[in-house]
Amino acid sequence: MSLPPLYDTFLIREPLRDDPFAVTHNPSDINTLIDVYSKSISHFTNRSRERAVERLHYELALLYVREQKWKKALRLLLPVYEASAWRREGWWNLLELLRHQVRDVARACGDAELVLRAEWEGMCDCFPSKLENGYNFSRCLDGMGNLSSKPKAVVKAEESVSCLSTTFGFGSSQGNVGELLPAQLVVVSHAQTSTAPFVLSHILISFSNGLKDIKVEHQLQGDPLLSTSGNFHVFNVALRTETASTEPSSPTTSSLGHLLGSCDLTFSPGTTKAISLDLIPKDAGIVRVSSITSTIKTDSFTLDHVVSEAVYLRQEDIWLESTKGASRRAAGNDGSNEIRIHPKPPKVQIELSALRKEYLTDENVKIDVEITNEEDDDTDITLEARFLGQADLVPVWTWITDEASPSSSEDPLSNERIKTLSRITLGRILQSESHRVSATFTAKALPTEAVLEVKALYHILREPDTPISKVIIHDVIFERPFEANFDFQPCVDTKPWPSYFYPSEVGDDEDFTGGLRQVWHSNARLTSFATEPLIIEDITMKVLDTHEGTTCEITNLSTTPSSETTTIAPNDFHETHFQIVAQEPDLDDRRPATIQSQLQVRWRRKNTDAPAAAAAAATTILPTPDLLIPFGEPRVLASAGPPHPDNPQPLIIPLSYTLENPSTHVLNFDLSMETSEDFAFSGPKTTTVTLVPVTRKTVRYNILPLVRGRWIVPRLRVLDTGFRQVLKVRATGGLRDGDGDGDGAGGVGLWVDVEEEEE
Repeated sequence: MSLPPLYDTFLIREPLRDDPFAVTHNPSDINTLIDVYSKSISHFTNRSRERAVERLHYELALLYVREQKWKKALRLLLPVYEASAWRREGWWNLLELLRHQVRDVARACGDAELVLRAEWEGMCDCFPSKLENGYNFSRCLDGMGNLSSKPKAVVKAEESVSCLSTTFGFGSSQGNVGELLPAQLVVVSHAQTSTAPFVLSHILISFSNGLKDIKVEHQLQGDPLLSTSGNFHVFNVALRTETASTEPSSPTTSSLGHLLGSCDLTFSPGTTKAISLDLIPKDAGIVRVSSITSTIKTDSFTLDHVVSEAVYLRQEDIWLESTKGASRRAAGNDGSNEIRIHPKPPKVQIELSALRKEYLTDENVKIDVEITNEEDDDTDITLEARFLGQADLVPVWTWITDEASPSSSEDPLSNERIKTLSRITLGRILQSESHRVSATFTAKALPTEAVLEVKALYHILREPDTPISKVIIHDVIFERPFEANFDFQPCVDTKPWPSYFYPSEVGDDEDFTGGLRQVWHSNARLTSFATEPLIIEDITMKVLDTHEGTTCEITNLSTTPSSETTTIAPNDFHETHFQIVAQEPDLDDRRPATIQSQLQVRWRRKNTDAPAAAAAAATTILPTPDLLIPFGEPRVLASAGPPHPDNPQPLIIPLSYTLENPSTHVLNFDLSMETSEDFAFSGPKTTTVTLVPVTRKTVRYNILPLVRGRWIVPRLRVLDTGFRQVLKVRATGGLRDGDGDGDGAGGVGLWVDVEEEEE
């Protein structure tokens, strides 16, 4: 609009600014006004003036409406309508004006979905302007002409003002699988009093876990009223199972089958309907109400009203039937729309016969498991058992089946703390009946602590979709049954040595094959760690490995016949003696050899009549120290013989020292016997012994003890004059090694018995 050159705007504004809508339809005037609005919107947007920007959008949209530019007007109105401060802060007068404009523009644009949303929101009684009497929402699309398809609108309660509220509450704070769980759906109409009643075709309640979706359909002759008072009605709706949905699923529903119920879903203004439901959870866990969808379906449109936010779903009270009408009480779980479902309390009993808290390593165990069905119906039961602990130390549980083939399977959750899962199917067990099944396991060789878990997985035959489990847990300790200490002593070989110069010639024409040979004695002292007596059936020492070519034979020297057994009490000990004979393959091979062996003890518990006794004797393997045999080093072996029967002095003890030279050198030895106040001796005080290669010689003494009832220590000093080394005297059977005196000369201990008194 152009102004005269002398037009004074000091006191009166320009017509365009004073009344923008008073402009003519001159395109230049419209464009000028749109430009002013655009600059104003940009200015207030930069200053974060949200309300001013929304007002300018609204006024600019009105300008487009005046010019019948419907699509441009709708693009400006729709963001303001859906998310304006007017809606958030309850400015219902302004929102009502905005809603009218949106409805009219949507009709002009042919947007039936937006018309449905605006008309549904307009029925809410929060708006000050009232609809005409008898307003019928089902006819809100009349006058829009022929639509290409049947429109469907989705109204979210969190984003709009609704004339309908739906809440859901559980009747208790927690529930159990397979048991009735009371719940209630409360639907309230907030429509204006001037509107006609509307009918919901169905209400769909969706759950996040453990419960099937519930679909309550409209039916005038549905479940009867429990109570009614004015516009308040209480229904008790019986649910039935729907195998499959007959309608396409909505964005908020599941394609799985529903639980179906029916009642009258006609809502007049101000009507409240409480729909009581009895639910049966199928799975344990946290069950949440994810959404409630109320659907209005007519011949011309479909509208879904969806509530999904927890704050809108929360229900504080549960309405109940009483003699005085409907009464209410606080909903379970403080009105929360979620509830914890516990597994169904099992009534099947599991009993392990004579299960011990402590078992021994390597033990073979058989246990009877008895299952008693105390449910109120027949059950189908599967048993699982496993040991929890360090995977390589816990035993494997194996069921004994009628086919004599153990039933076990690998645990899909196996890790370093879980070993093996063993499973057996018992099948149908009648009510109040019992079933017994046996299982075995063999403890590993190392001690450990484990947890035995026995689980019964079952379901009642009339409720095949409700799994139930009963678990019992026992702490089990696996201890070593024995501990062994070993003593090794060299022995004097009674067989002659071959001649170094004539290897094939041996005294008494006895053939000698192989190389040098040494004999050793091993004393295994076995101590019992068990808490009850054990029966030892056999003790053997087995050779595991030797030096290349070295042969080794171990003989049990115990006098107990193999057919007899030995009982060892708790904390008691048992000694077993072995003879070890090692021989090199060739006379020229003088390398030292290491003998690796192990002690094998076959044993069983003494009380074999106990239900959990060992099914068979167990074998425990105990490691033995490595024995180093120096084939090429000279030795001095001391041995004591029994007194000679013809000796007038029966207390004289023969003491022999055997010098061995297995080397390839000629060795000279100086021998000297030390005197002592504890004994007298006869024999060379000092002497010299020369040994050619592969020879040995015995020097003998007679010892007369001067004390009784204690050890005496004869000390013989043996000096290798060639290498200037003092050889250690080694004790053999019946003697013990004495203490050295600092120069390498050590004695051997000799026990002197107490003198018997003459009668």
